[in-house]
Amino acid sequence: MAMDWTRRLRIRQLEVLSSLAETCNLSHTADRLCMTQPALSKWLAELEAELGVTLFERHSRGLVPTRFGTAMAEHARIMLAEVERTHQTIALMAEGADGQLAIGVTATVSTGLLPDSVALLTARRPETRLCITESTLDQLLPPLLERRLDFVVTRLEGDAIDDRLRCTPLYSERIAVAAPPSHPLAGRRGLRWADLEGCGWIVPPKGNPLRRELDAEFALAGLPAPRYRMEAVGMAMLVALMQRAQLLTALSRRVLDHFQASGQLVALDLPTRRQGTVGLLRHRDAPDTALSRAFSEALRDAADGAGVTSRNRIEELPPSK
Repeated sequence: MAMDWTRRLRIRQLEVLSSLAETCNLSHTADRLCMTQPALSKWLAELEAELGVTLFERHSRGLVPTRFGTAMAEHARIMLAEVERTHQTIALMAEGADGQLAIGVTATVSTGLLPDSVALLTARRPETRLCITESTLDQLLPPLLERRLDFVVTRLEGDAIDDRLRCTPLYSERIAVAAPPSHPLAGRRGLRWADLEGCGWIVPPKGNPLRRELDAEFALAGLPAPRYRMEAVGMAMLVALMQRAQLLTALSRRVLDHFQASGQLVALDLPTRRQGTVGLLRHRDAPDTALSRAFSEALRDAADGAGVTSRNRIEELPPSK
């Protein structure tokens, strides 16, 4: 397979490959990138001939990327993201910043751990620019894999780790069941899981680690999971709905401590046995920079500052196969 094509590859051609994989249509890509379809078709055929492989199968309804085409498009998106990040970093440094980090976070750690770590980082490196995105893990993984995010901080499970990602566990903790202070079960001692029958719930979307742990707690108690009334992602909306509609939810212990201290929620006196892992996800090929090391250190220090000891730290989780 000839490799000289790598020296001639241009940013424009990376955009073409990415668009072809997205649209699976020559004419749509040509229109999007202000090209003629014959010129685009000729360029693609020449690239495939030089590579010695077929990138896209041609069908009457459009293109279907082969495994080679999928790999090329994935790397094209990563390179385009790196070019854009380089442009942003240089522009920010020209304004006096010492760099930028793009961080994804799930609701599990958006209150407490991440704010604490950001406070430590900005105290140590006040000129750092941060772009923080809160979403569900399934929405954060694609930009992390394409290196549009530097880190994702989340509650996770070992078998859900892509082999392209490195996971650094920070600590483990049990879930807790939370209620608004005015809930009928708030303040009752010695609750059992059966006592929650008939209660309304608001929970994370299906597939979320917290929701899986909650379902497992019901199973350990010999009970079916309830029919959850609502699903929500953002913490502000979740807490507001809990207070208005007298709903229960499952939260990490640390997040609940934050809302309990402010008087918005209380923990039910209910035994839990499942432990979840809070960790840091990063692409294995991401560069190891002084700024990325500073953020990782701030995150570990924030975890330690919350009383996380070596007893509930765990070893690095292996990627899934």
